[in-house]
Amino acid sequence: MPDQIPGSEDLRAYVTKPLLDRITDQAIDSDYKAAAARREPSEEESNRRRRPGLRAMVIVGLFALLATTAAVQTSRTEDIRQTSRQVLVDRIEQRQARIADLHRQISALREDNQRSEASLNSLNLRAKSASSTAASTAEETGFAPVTGSGIRITIDNAADGNEGGTVRDYDLAVIVNGLWEAGATAVSVDGQRVTPRSGVITSGSTLRMNDVSLSPPYEVSAIGDRRTLAARFAETVSGAMIRTTTQDYGMPFEIENIDRLTLPAAPPDLLELTQLGTKSDDKGSAKPTDRTDEDKQENSEGDREE
Repeated sequence: MPDQIPGSEDLRAYVTKPLLDRITDQAIDSDYKAAAARREPSEEESNRRRRPGLRAMVIVGLFALLATTAAVQTSRTEDIRQTSRQVLVDRIEQRQARIADLHRQISALREDNQRSEASLNSLNLRAKSASSTAASTAEETGFAPVTGSGIRITIDNAADGNEGGTVRDYDLAVIVNGLWEAGATAVSVDGQRVTPRSGVITSGSTLRMNDVSLSPPYEVSAIGDRRTLAARFAETVSGAMIRTTTQDYGMPFEIENIDRLTLPAAPPDLLELTQLGTKSDDKGSAKPTDRTDEDKQENSEGDREE
């Protein structure tokens, strides 16, 4: 590209200027001009450069919208979190209060259980004592069989057949009364348990007890201290009386100590708890029981004297 001709002054400077400097300046100016020409944007390029700026504004706007939305959403989420946290705290406090109330109830129930257990233990002790007393009473009254040591008295009719030497209900009653007086705790006659409602009666030539016929030789068993029961029986009035009777009429009479005796319970019909001194019949009416032992003794003594 040719250089333009400068003015007079410029021409003088241009002519007098060294060639090397002039070449260097011209080369630099041309380069600047070319670079400047390349830097000037065209209209299309300007439009192109404007478009990215618009897009950037749109992007920035969208980003701002997203940021605002995120902030609002975060605020709402935080409110929800705060609300949820408060709800959870309230629930925890309610559960803790409920647990504390349950602990109080458990403590109260434990105390009630301890009192009930103590009461139950007391009742168990009383029940055991009552059972022991009931068992002892049942054995003594004939409601239950009884086992223990004691004595057995055997008496039989006289061998000569003398009517006075026949064992009567009176004789058995004397023996039983003597055994009670000597300290016997249970008595039976030929396996029939003697109870407050029992009685020995004479039916013709047969003795009966608890509505059961007895047959000689008659065995009277008694539970008691076998070391002293026989001696005490001999010391009673009844013992002396039966000893005299058997000797006078030649009636076999024997007393022996037994290490183990078992006396059965009385018949069921004698164990019914009816009015004392009466016995109910099938129609529900009451009739007197058998005569007392004293009446029997008086009648027997009169018969034997005759």
